[in-house]
Amino acid sequence: MRTAKKKKKISMKLIVIILAVLVVGGGGANFALLGDFYSEWPDIKAPKTNPLTGEIVTGELPSRPFILSTDNDSGLARPQSGISKADIVYEFPVEGGSSRLEPIYYSQTPDKIGPSRSARPYFIDMAREYKAVFVHHGWSPQAKAYLQTDVIPYISAFTYGNIFYRSTDRYAPHNSYTTGEDVRALIKEKGWDEPQEVRSFQFLSGGQQQEGAAATDINIDYRVNKNNYKYDEETGLYKKSVNGEAYTDKETERQITTRNILVQKVKSKVLDEKGRLEIDMTAGGDAILFTNGTAKEGKWSRADLDSPTMFTDEEGNELSLNVGVTWIQVVDDTVTIEYK
Repeated sequence: MRTAKKKKKISMKLIVIILAVLVVGGGGANFALLGDFYSEWPDIKAPKTNPLTGEIVTGELPSRPFILSTDNDSGLARPQSGISKADIVYEFPVEGGSSRLEPIYYSQTPDKIGPSRSARPYFIDMAREYKAVFVHHGWSPQAKAYLQTDVIPYISAFTYGNIFYRSTDRYAPHNSYTTGEDVRALIKEKGWDEPQEVRSFQFLSGGQQQEGAAATDINIDYRVNKNNYKYDEETGLYKKSVNGEAYTDKETERQITTRNILVQKVKSKVLDEKGRLEIDMTAGGDAILFTNGTAKEGKWSRADLDSPTMFTDEEGNELSLNVGVTWIQVVDDTVTIEYK
């Protein structure tokens, strides 16, 4: 049955006409007339929940997310463009003590995004659990061989250079960009837009709050990129800084914030003479969830590369995020973590 909230607003004049018809014509015999009227009403679709953020969305979500391997090797790459539109952002360690960002774009399609950089095998491992299309500019030999087995759809600047461009305000290799619209158009053109079962997270609801140690000032320091998150009690968000400066989106010029920070502790080993790393993304390990100005320690596990990574507390219960954006910090033994 339609509720008053769902019904299209009817003018008073029309209501009077309908009532008159019912009175004169005998009520029940004229329900068919009302049925014709109701049949003209548009279908009202129930709202959906974004499985990555827990937020209610009234429009259609895309068939699947895409991930842009994003440069974060030095200050020459920052501020990045479009990063504020991501639903989830991963930060991974890479060779040389630096880190790289892997933002997951799903509910929003930003205009300019980048700068784009090269792929590593463990980025691809992560993309598999999100059923995402992986977008990149360059690859390690190991990542190239891995992607060419077609484990996931991917968009390489070497193949689809027409949707990438070099910005003139930065030096290569920190100036390769594309647009979300071009990526989405290519996904459709290639037939990769069939609906996917995108993994979901568990979210707090009904006034629930995470219990844990105080964590309003958090440092997660890769050797090159030193992250600080400060909790804003008024907004419930963590404000992000890198190397002592507010971390912003180049397009909005606003400081990046996040509702949740998940730390995923991994073991890495040097893979080749270039210092590239090997990380087992199914090995499991320790984890920490920062949210609501608190820290809760736990574990992460993953059954296989096509299964979601599960974050649980010490009793084995799935950790619940607050509704909103999450940054997932993948850290190895070279990364230091402090909070208070």
